[in-house]
Amino acid sequence: MPTTLRRPTPLRSQTRPVRPSIVDPLSAEPFSLDQQLEPFARWVGEPLWVPPKDDHTLLAETMIRETRPFASADVRWDAALRKHKDRFTQVRELDLFEASIRLPKGRFLVSITEQQDFAKIEDKIPACVQTRLDEFLAGPGQQRGVKVYYFKPLCVESGNQLILTTREDVNAAIEKVKRQVFDEYRRQAVFQRSTQALAAAANTLLALPRAMANYYANRRQRQIDALEAKLEFERRKRVLAATRTYQQHRSTPCSFDDMLALTSPLKRTEVIEQFCIEQELRREERDRLLMFALGTVPWYVSMSLTVSYLAAMGLGVLPSVMVADPAFVAEMPDNPGVLLKIGHFDEVDGVMHVEI
Repeated sequence: MPTTLRRPTPLRSQTRPVRPSIVDPLSAEPFSLDQQLEPFARWVGEPLWVPPKDDHTLLAETMIRETRPFASADVRWDAALRKHKDRFTQVRELDLFEASIRLPKGRFLVSITEQQDFAKIEDKIPACVQTRLDEFLAGPGQQRGVKVYYFKPLCVESGNQLILTTREDVNAAIEKVKRQVFDEYRRQAVFQRSTQALAAAANTLLALPRAMANYYANRRQRQIDALEAKLEFERRKRVLAATRTYQQHRSTPCSFDDMLALTSPLKRTEVIEQFCIEQELRREERDRLLMFALGTVPWYVSMSLTVSYLAAMGLGVLPSVMVADPAFVAEMPDNPGVLLKIGHFDEVDGVMHVEI
């Protein structure tokens, strides 16, 4: 007998139309960017400050200038750190809650860039991570006490593997640089301390003539400032009169600023010359006023500002370790020490991996 085939029941008759979910605004919690941020890691211990490796002379000279002759080594080092903190690299230990991209779960060291130094970041930031960061800074990041960091693990990259740097390695690098700085300090200390002692003695002996010279200069400068203001007022009054006359007899537009730009501004030396003529001062007095106006002061006034204050300004030096696998994180004031993930990214085999 022939077999009768039944037609299958259409699926649409077995299913219900999909309806959008309705959220009751009275019972639902308000949406905020905070809900998207997940706990990422936490800080362990206090920061380490890694010094620049090629600024031995600058750090040694700072210790000589900023500390007393019999200060301890810790006091000298703290003075150098305080003076040149922007040259040091902040390093902290991080405890990662879960493995992320190539970062393993657990503790490792990272270099820190704080929010006020984000302009110094030279790495290419993915657009989605940058947008995520901007949204956070424009929202929850404006709360008082919020801290935002950009960190990069201290590691050496071998293929796709990261060989993490240990705390012992960082401490050894810091101690090596400190030894070199203190060696430079000892080489300079004998001569520099003697110079400092002579400068201090001369500074004390010349305190009175320096005060008298400053009083004289300030008094004369106030008189010259008053004359300069008077002459400038006269110049502008004449320019205003010329502008009104021009506008009355000419049809082409001409403003006060246009007319003022045609005149020559006052020069300090010319004002001093006029002051000397009006006051009938001697040539020696005129030369002395010009000397102060040009910034050249007597040796007994400038000596205390020049002795042992000439420091070599070197270029910034990159850290001695390589870094990779960076991330932006936030530390909220109500949960200090715990870091929330804003954006984590890394390029592996030419492919950018992003976690937000």
